[in-house]
Amino acid sequence: MKETKLSRRAFLGLGATAAVAAGAAGLAGCAPQQGAGTASAEGNGGSGSAAASSVSPTNYTPDFLTPPEVPTDIKEEKDCDVLVIGMGLAGTAAAKEAAEAGKKVIVLEKQPEDSYSVISMAGDFGVVGSQIQKDLGIEWAPKADIMNEYVKETGGRCDTWMMSYWYDHSGEDFDWFIEGADYEVLKSTAANRETDKPNFIRPKCFPKLETYDYKEEVYPYFHGTITTNPNMQWACEAAFNAALAAGAELIYEAEGEQLIKEGDAVVGAYAKTKDGYLKVNAKATVLCCGDYGANTEMRHYYAPWTEEFMGGVDDGRGQLMGIWAGGWMELGPHAPMTHHMGGALGVDSFLQLNMEGKRFMNEDVPGQNIADEHTRQPVAKDPELAKAGVKSWQIFDSKWPEQIIHMPDGHGYTTYFVPDDKIAEYETVLSGFGLGYTTQAMVDEAADVKCDTLEELAEKTGLPYDTMKAEIERYNELCHNGLDEDFGKMSKRMFPVENPPYYACKFGNAGMLVMFGGLECNHDLQVTKDGTNDPIPGLYVAGNTMGRRLQVDYPVVVAGISLATALSFGRLAGKNAAAAVQAPPPARRPLLPSGRLRHEGPLSPSCERGPSSVRQRTYIMPAAKKA
Repeated sequence: MKETKLSRRAFLGLGATAAVAAGAAGLAGCAPQQGAGTASAEGNGGSGSAAASSVSPTNYTPDFLTPPEVPTDIKEEKDCDVLVIGMGLAGTAAAKEAAEAGKKVIVLEKQPEDSYSVISMAGDFGVVGSQIQKDLGIEWAPKADIMNEYVKETGGRCDTWMMSYWYDHSGEDFDWFIEGADYEVLKSTAANRETDKPNFIRPKCFPKLETYDYKEEVYPYFHGTITTNPNMQWACEAAFNAALAAGAELIYEAEGEQLIKEGDAVVGAYAKTKDGYLKVNAKATVLCCGDYGANTEMRHYYAPWTEEFMGGVDDGRGQLMGIWAGGWMELGPHAPMTHHMGGALGVDSFLQLNMEGKRFMNEDVPGQNIADEHTRQPVAKDPELAKAGVKSWQIFDSKWPEQIIHMPDGHGYTTYFVPDDKIAEYETVLSGFGLGYTTQAMVDEAADVKCDTLEELAEKTGLPYDTMKAEIERYNELCHNGLDEDFGKMSKRMFPVENPPYYACKFGNAGMLVMFGGLECNHDLQVTKDGTNDPIPGLYVAGNTMGRRLQVDYPVVVAGISLATALSFGRLAGKNAAAAVQAPPPARRPLLPSGRLRHEGPLSPSCERGPSSVRQRTYIMPAAKKA
């Protein structure tokens, strides 16, 4: 299996955008494919290319909404109960669940077997109540607190039922998913490995900072996430090996291209292989093909405000197959996952100055929100900085080692300083990326600027000296007064910039990992018909191909909730697809000489639930009348 490894320094040196591009090839079960060509804007009176058009998405019909021709040159045909398209996290879970339910399962994966990878850089699972978490003593915040925060930060556009399902089921789903895998569990984020096992699980931000209380935060972070290291490849391998052992058939280099319909029902799919077209007849089909972030035409049509974020992995084939079969995309705004991982000290809440030298925000926000704030900031006048997409400078001084303990805890923050004489005690965590621990040498290496005077700081950052100096003086005044009258930052994170050496780190546009926006579905994960809540028989969806999970934005309320929900809803889709496959009719029971049906076995427990239940009975056939 191919693996992409990036150190924190390499990631910071590349910038978020470039790092995303470096790791994108393994970010999902369906391999990346950039959308080809430009959507036509001529459908409803528009003209020119969609990518260059400024018309509203409702004013034209893009070419991608027109289904391709049905393949006629079929080279092979197969039959199954459940067809899963895409073997990423969600697809693997769906295949394992359906196969273990005794169904004949076929999985289509467009990557070649020798280079197949599920993901390259991710492994955060925001699951609740797994056995590993219980053993470590991890306790999540109350369900209502987390769900309500998601509802607020997504503008009420997420599906609260799905949030509830994730909270109640994700822990047991994770236990089920990794059963049979060989790994080590670290007892804390900072713990060193004790075995030579290549795979391990570490708790994220655990134990949590004693100074952190999510109830005091404007943007709270909830603790409990566990992380598969070096990534989640090994966990997925354990799951799809279990699926294979249960009888699933996996076909590599088979790209799902179009669904097959009989009336309103989906009854399989056509897949493009290196040998020609494969037709798979299925009683139920599950779409798990990832997001549409790499399809520029779909991004322009459904989420044009995201076009400044580079990145994206999948080409939206799953969504398109569902649309062509009569489904529809959920209403927006669709949410890009644009984690900003910050500079030498992550996204810690130090002073931010834009390229005009002005403070422009409450810096006490997570990386997703920093990315949003940056979209409104001016481009640098310096051509090199402009080309690099730099939007601001994070500025702090030599007092940072004693200040970071007061920073927010959570994804992207640096909250622990490790002195030189303690480095050997933190070997594992210091070799990781974005885990909240750092040293003086690491900061010195990662910072873009380190200098002794404000004049030198202005010169090296390219900021206008007078403006920068006035803004820093104003900020220092607010810090000493203990009240941010300008932007409302919490007083405990107001640290003046007045103790040289001074540090500055570039902040640019964040890269986009995935685009949340998928097919409308019901709570059984059946894709629904265009403009209705009526399900399309035989068609299910999970992972980043599905809608209803997150809208407007991807708040880092729980690190790894994207993977956790992909796992849980992949399993649920596989369960429901398997249940929908009609079992063969039972053999007719023989008749007794009296004409009665022979009862074999005890009454079904389901028939004894109460007076409203249908109870099993012995029927007496009427005797023949005498002539």
